[in-house]
Amino acid sequence: MAPTFYHYPPVPMEKTWEGQGPGIRRRWLMAAVLTVLIVTVLVTLLIYFAVRANSEICRDGLRAQHECRNTTHLLQRQLTRAQENLLQAETQANTCNRTVVTLQDSLEKKESQVLEQQAHIQELESEIMKLNLELATLRTKEEASRTAQNSASSMVVSSLLMFAVPVFLLF
Repeated sequence: MAPTFYHYPPVPMEKTWEGQGPGIRRRWLMAAVLTVLIVTVLVTLLIYFAVRANSEICRDGLRAQHECRNTTHLLQRQLTRAQENLLQAETQANTCNRTVVTLQDSLEKKESQVLEQQAHIQELESEIMKLNLELATLRTKEEASRTAQNSASSMVVSSLLMFAVPVFLLF
């Protein structure tokens, strides 16, 4: 069988609309009214929320929020400064503690040196006392020997005088 070509002559739109009747126009009209109604509701809601957002209460809330944020920033800065000061104080305290430990160590060394020096001084003093006793003993011995020599020499002198006086008298 041979192919069949179906060709329809072009039909103007008016006739197409006429064929469908007044229902299609009503649908378009309803869609347009519904679109206008939706747009009107959305614009009304937008205006309502814009007015509400710019109301005095909302502005007060925004001011309070800004004040709170500023106060929070101020407190955060103060806290940061306080933490920095605390860190510096801790560092200084650690330095002081190390200095105290060093000074205590050197004090202990000095005390031990002083104790050693005192012990050495006591040893030297005891030696000096021993030497003084020996010196006193030697002095007494020396004096005793001098007195013995003096008495012996005075005896010699006196015996010489006794011998010399008669000899002198003889001459």
